[in-house]
Amino acid sequence: MAITELTLLLLLAIAVGGALVHWSPLPLPILLVVLGVMASFLPGLDDIAVDPDLFLLLFIPPILFADAAVLPRRDFVSTLKPVLLLALGLVVLTVVTVGYVMHWLIPSMPLAVAFTLGAIVSPTDAVATVATTRLLPLPSRIVHIVNAESLLNDASGLVVFKLAVAAAATGLFSSQEVAGNFLNLAGGGVIVGIIVEWFGRGLRQRLISLHAADPVLLTLLSVLLPYGAYLAAEAVHVSGILAVVAAGLWASGQEVKGLTAEARKHAREVWLMLSYVLNGVVFLLLGLQLRRMVTGVDSYAPVDLMLYAIVLWVLLMTMRVTWVWVSAHLRFRLDWGWSGSKTGPEPKRLLLVSWAAVRGSITLATALSIPTAIAAGTPFPERDLVVFLAAATIILTLTFNGVPLPWLIRKLAIDTGEENLQEEHAARAEIARAAIAAVKLDARDLADPEDITFAEQLAHQYEGKLELLEGDPGHASQRATHIALRRRLRLAAINAERQCLHELHARDVINDESLRTVEEELDERELVSSIRVDRG
Repeated sequence: MAITELTLLLLLAIAVGGALVHWSPLPLPILLVVLGVMASFLPGLDDIAVDPDLFLLLFIPPILFADAAVLPRRDFVSTLKPVLLLALGLVVLTVVTVGYVMHWLIPSMPLAVAFTLGAIVSPTDAVATVATTRLLPLPSRIVHIVNAESLLNDASGLVVFKLAVAAAATGLFSSQEVAGNFLNLAGGGVIVGIIVEWFGRGLRQRLISLHAADPVLLTLLSVLLPYGAYLAAEAVHVSGILAVVAAGLWASGQEVKGLTAEARKHAREVWLMLSYVLNGVVFLLLGLQLRRMVTGVDSYAPVDLMLYAIVLWVLLMTMRVTWVWVSAHLRFRLDWGWSGSKTGPEPKRLLLVSWAAVRGSITLATALSIPTAIAAGTPFPERDLVVFLAAATIILTLTFNGVPLPWLIRKLAIDTGEENLQEEHAARAEIARAAIAAVKLDARDLADPEDITFAEQLAHQYEGKLELLEGDPGHASQRATHIALRRRLRLAAINAERQCLHELHARDVINDESLRTVEEELDERELVSSIRVDRG
């Protein structure tokens, strides 16, 4: 199938999946994978092959960058210890354990190849994890731990994978050399990512200072930034994925100075659309590839293949559950704590962190990037089996970890806490006081009675916000009712304006351009009028 038709078909499937998810018990990422698997049985879609290097370059950098950039830096730092234990410690443990166990279970699989398999299946998928948990009622600390882990272990897993493939190709393995190469690849990736983000932010800052930038240009540069970090890192032979994650984390909370409200709004809308489409394409391509990956092994009996896959999934889950629980209690004993509680780690929270172990796009791309041959043209040992086990791991984790995750979250009914809500309310109250002070200060120079009346009304509106946030609950509720009534009246007036506008256009009194211009203004007013009451 031509690339143009395939692209349009993928976009249509994303739109269909986005509509069906409202009636489906499956989260959107898993639903799209299912649609991709079903589509792989259609003529023309049964032989879709994706270049793994192209896949990693086109789709993964912007998705990981967007997820890393919205991860709160303060909360990331506060969860750094459990995140590093999962993203580094658990990855190393997984590679070593899977390597020895699968080599023992399948003697024909060399140890270096078994380590390669361990590196492929070790990272949880950042794309699937973030997309699955984004709209679910989870405590913020768990969200930050799971999301940060999945971002970092993608990079650590890929670094270990490169080293394992090199060992399988040469037959040589040195723990000291592997450790040194790991530090070079990982450390180099972090440095390159920070440098590229710093340079990109400086470039946009310079354009703003020269009055040579508009919202579209600034947004385009921000979209190109993760690609620049990835390509720069790969050019100097360090981890491109870790460079992208580092760039995103470094960009978090460091907004370019001088951006207009229009530029910020434009960037948010573009990134929202880009993330939605790229995430959808990734999961659909994952589904399209799975059937071919699973059916690509013909040298083993189906029963044996099923046994190997189940053993691998059980092994991965056993290691994860054990690691999470042991490390959490050990850190608590050392007075580090997991959730800030003095009574020790909460079992419900540990269970959620343990179960959020979906594998996805990174595992797919990594497995497909295994070379077909090593030195002197010798076929890569057991390549088809490794690819099959990687695909089976994706299917099993999506089925047994991803599908029940929303149900498990609701069943456990963990208190999500109100730290963020209280922090947000405190910030809104503080900025309302600042606005009142600014209005009263400027109002001292007003002479016209109408201007003075407007200033008093404006200050009164901000005082009403303070009453909603900090006032007596009874008075706040009454005021919220009044605000809702006034908002309903404003929306009714705007709807009448819009209806009249379209009638004028239908009668050819105004042209299309006038229609668009006025309707954009009505849309902006409607959005402002539709702000939730509890946000003032």
